[in-house]
Order: sequence, then structure tokens, then C-alpha cells
Amino acid sequence: MNSVLDQIRHRMLVSCQGYDERTFHTAEDMLAMANAAYLGGCAGFRLNSPEYVKLIKKHFPDMPVIGIWKRVTEGCDVYITPDMESVLSLRDAGADIVALDATLQKNHLGMYGYETIRQVKEEYPDIILMADCSTFEEAEKACGAGADIVSTTMSGYTPYSGYREGPDYEMLKKCREQLSCFVICEGRIWSREDAVRCFNSGADAIVVGTAITNPKLITDRFVSYLKEVDIWQS
Repeated sequence: MNSVLDQIRHRMLVSCQGYDERTFHTAEDMLAMANAAYLGGCAGFRLNSPEYVKLIKKHFPDMPVIGIWKRVTEGCDVYITPDMESVLSLRDAGADIVALDATLQKNHLGMYGYETIRQVKEEYPDIILMADCSTFEEAEKACGAGADIVSTTMSGYTPYSGYREGPDYEMLKKCREQLSCFVICEGRIWSREDAVRCFNSGADAIVVGTAITNPKLITDRFVSYLKEVDIWQS
């Protein structure tokens, strides 16, 4: 485990995921995204689904991969690697780290993320688990249940974590100061200055997604601002 964490410590990983059928969503798109990020010098990838974990690992076998599997269940808010079956599928596909929803929302089996973490660690202690959390309290529970990594990924994306425009620096600092887990900052890292502040606030590593791999939202961000300041002419 330590060798994988050492590979990403003080470095940036890139989240290479599909968005919608009108932009990037095919296997070729995912491979192109990962290749561009690799050529740019990233330290690893965050990928969605066993299929894409296996694909990218085949082409970049030495690059650390955080695997997730977005599996939507009707009536359930938990969809990021929601159960042990999903965890094992990602491990078997070659994920070095498996990330799962560790919010205080129950999955389709009626379990909280920290309960799934405990279940996995009891049976498969060698799997490196990353807890995607929205609050410090969730991170604390996940770390106590055996998570190797806690992340700010879900901050601002649960009904109770509050809207925010940038990374959750406050949560990040508390995790660094009070928890023994490896700490990753992920979510709304838009600029190089944001990235530096994440590390200065205590992150061991960061994951950047949209600001690198979603040209549609990057374009919209520019256009929306130009309209906001009355430069864009209708």
C-alpha cells in the first residue's frame, strides 16, 4: 500500500470520465483523455467502471489508478461504488485504489459507506480504500472504519454539506490535523492557485477533473462570466 501512496504523494491525479453522449463518453475518448493527462505529467488517474480501469491499466500499467463505479439505483442517492460487489469488480479490473461513497446516506442495501468499508476491510484487508466524503464527520467515521484515504470529493454534493464554489479547505485542514489517514482533496479545483492552496491546507494529493477534462463546462464557465460582466453581446 505504501508504495502506491508514495507514488501519488504531493502530486496530482486526473479524473478521466465521460460526461454525456454529445461530448466525451467512448472508450477511445477515455484513452485519449488519459494519454493527454499522462503526457502532461499527471501522477495517476481516477476512472469510472471496471471496463475503463482495465483499458487504461493495459495502456499505462505503471500509473496508479483510483477506480470508481457509478451504479445508479432508483430511489437511492448513493451511486459511487455502492457495495462490496462493486469494490471487488474494480479490484479485479486492476484498480490500485478503490473509491466509494462514504457519506451518511444509505446505499441500496441499507448500509452506510463506513459500514461497507469495514465489511471490505474485514474480508479483504489489502484493498486500498478511498472514502469520498462530504463532511469531516464522515471522514472521521470512514477513517475509523479502516479507510486508507479520505477525500473531500462529495463536499457540496450532499443536501447537508452546503454549496461552495471552491475546494473545501476547512474540511481538508481538519482531516489533516485530526485524522491518521492519507488525505486527498477533490472537487472544484479550478486553478493552479487552488491546487497550491489545497496542498498548503494539508492535502497529501489532489484529484482534478472538470477543469482539465470537460471542455464543455470550461467553455460555459468563460461564456457565463463574459455575460455576467456585460461583455458578451447577445
